[in-house]
Amino acid sequence: MSEQTNTWGGTETTKGKGPLFVVRRPRFPGVIFIGLGAVTAIIGIPGFIVQQLAGPGADGTSFGIMAVLGTLLLLFGLALGATRVDVYDRHYDVKSGFGKLRRREVDDIRTLRYATQSNGGGQRFVSLTAWNDRKKQQFMIFTNYRGYQEFTAWLAERRPKEWAECERLGIPD
Repeated sequence: MSEQTNTWGGTETTKGKGPLFVVRRPRFPGVIFIGLGAVTAIIGIPGFIVQQLAGPGADGTSFGIMAVLGTLLLLFGLALGATRVDVYDRHYDVKSGFGKLRRREVDDIRTLRYATQSNGGGQRFVSLTAWNDRKKQQFMIFTNYRGYQEFTAWLAERRPKEWAECERLGIPD
């Protein structure tokens, strides 16, 4: 009997199918929006229901606005928390917001570049963006993401020419 065949005749699951590491946004912004949205929705939805039951012709819309705003903040916080890059040995999966995971091959990366974003004198954010040969963006991650250091080391190992060019150009001013 083969080592991969168990006593019921099926095969064992392959071990090591999970990602090597995951690149994600920092937790703080998503948690703030989720918490603020949940509190606002928890107050707004029951308040709106009670307001409509107590006075069916009531003109007050404050609880309705709170319910809608709370729901939107909650959804925005969940979308922020869902964005990630799952990194495997020869490919990576990119998920943006509530979208589906899209598999990308590491060999498709043709260009890696740093970019900066600033709101005019405030904090400057540095991102790393990759494109394929058809100029389609493969991913964009910021330097403050969890797993950024592991991801850049992984890229340098698997796409040394593109990574060297990105490092040579550096971070734009």
